[in-house]
Order: sequence, then structure tokens, then C-alpha cells
Amino acid sequence: MARSPSPTNDQRSPAIDHLSHSQTSDDPLALVHTSLSLIDSGIDLLSHLSDDGQLTHASVLIPGGSVGKHFRHVAETFDALLAALDPEYYGHTTCNHGGIPTVDYDILLPPSRGAVARDLDTCRAAMGKVRAGLEAMTEGELGREVDVLAVTPSRQCMRSTLARELWFCALHAIHHYTMIRTICVHELGIALPVEFGTAPATLLLRPRGWKPPAEVWKAKL
Repeated sequence: MARSPSPTNDQRSPAIDHLSHSQTSDDPLALVHTSLSLIDSGIDLLSHLSDDGQLTHASVLIPGGSVGKHFRHVAETFDALLAALDPEYYGHTTCNHGGIPTVDYDILLPPSRGAVARDLDTCRAAMGKVRAGLEAMTEGELGREVDVLAVTPSRQCMRSTLARELWFCALHAIHHYTMIRTICVHELGIALPVEFGTAPATLLLRPRGWKPPAEVWKAKL
């Protein structure tokens, strides 16, 4: 498989531009900015993939996984949150949210969702749609109460806030980015910035100029 041009390990991506050791508190929109940076770093990676085969490559290190499947999960989780604010966000269904927006991470999705994991253009479009939804968020919305539905397997309903669920979506994205990183770096030979797939708290603890171990067996997969 041909190797695609990609960011180098020395590159500092936009995902951590807003982080500072001297920073003691974030403005209310910091969660939105962080989420946008995560989506942007994913879109940047997708722009460096050259064919659908890199998206669908069946991982050996993470059985059952692929870059495309992990991106699909990232997009769908953010989609579920954004759909709570806009009942018509999903074109195939209409939800009656009542007075409080309802977040359903297990919402039934159309069969066409599979294309996000298989087709580069579709995957890029899905991430772009998430970005547009995040850009539309306002500071006043972040404190808004939402109900979160969960299947445990019985159906549960919990009260939360938009900010709390946005942070969950961001952490969920980092979790999947970590696995995307493993596939890209160790199977596809695609170099990524060292902070891709790393939690903000971990980045703040690392000294500037930190680099991963050269030996693969010592690297944190």
C-alpha cells in the first residue's frame, strides 16, 4: 500500500494551540474550541489519506477495527449530541424532545451510515457536518440541561448538561483517535503529530519537545 504524505512527529497540531501551563481556567467556549480542534485534526488526517483502502484496512493490532470505523464512531457520537438540539438533524427521523433536549447515543441510524467507514469523501463530509454543528454552538447553550438516554440494558434517563455531554464526546473522540493512531503509525506507516489521540491533561504534563520512544515495543499503543 502506498504511503501517504502526512504530518511529522515534530509537528505541533492546532489541537493544543489553546493549551497553556499558566492557564488556570477556561472561558465557557473552551469545550467547543477543544472539540473543534479535535475534529479539525481528524479532518486533516483524512486529507492525507489517498485511497479508500487506507480507510478500510482491517487492523491486525486492533481486531475488527479500521480507521474508517473509528471515524464513524467519532462522528456519530457528536451527531447524537447535535441532534438533541435540532430534531431534524437526522434527515431520516423526527424526534419529539419536549421541553428538554434528549441525547440518545443509541439512536437507530440508517443503513447508509456504513459508507462513512468505507468511503473517504463520505467520511470527510460526516466530519465536516459535525464541525458545522459545533461552530453553531453558543456560550449560552453550554449550561443548558439535557436528558441522556442509556440502555443498561434497561432504558434509563439521566439529567446532564450540554457542556458535560460535549466533554464526553471529546473524550470519546480522543479514545478512538488513539486507536486510529495505532493503525496509522504501526500498520499503515503514516506519521502523526505526537498529540494526536492524547488527552489534554496528558499533553500538559509532557515537557515541550517530548517525543515517543523510537522502539515500537516501548511505544504506548
